[in-house]
Amino acid sequence: MSSPLHKISKEIGIKEDELVASGIKAYIKSELGKIETQLYSLYHKYGIKSIKELESAIEKGTVKESDVFQDLTKIDYLEAEKSKLERLIRTI
Repeated sequence: MSSPLHKISKEIGIKEDELVASGIKAYIKSELGKIETQLYSLYHKYGIKSIKELESAIEKGTVKESDVFQDLTKIDYLEAEKSKLERLIRTI
């Protein structure tokens, strides 16, 4: 009995491993897009382009850390996830 993967790869003329790699790459790109959208929204909220700019604003006293702590933590997490996904996509 053929697996769905085998049937699909045969139908579209792509090797199974290439089909799996393409699927994984598409999934990672989709997740990356979601993360970048969240980051854009947070950056736009503070009028910044990077976490370093927000940290600089905190250091200068332009923004209170207590006011942005939750978003700062989220940005840090999202940046780490973005880096991880970018690294993974290069391995495919």
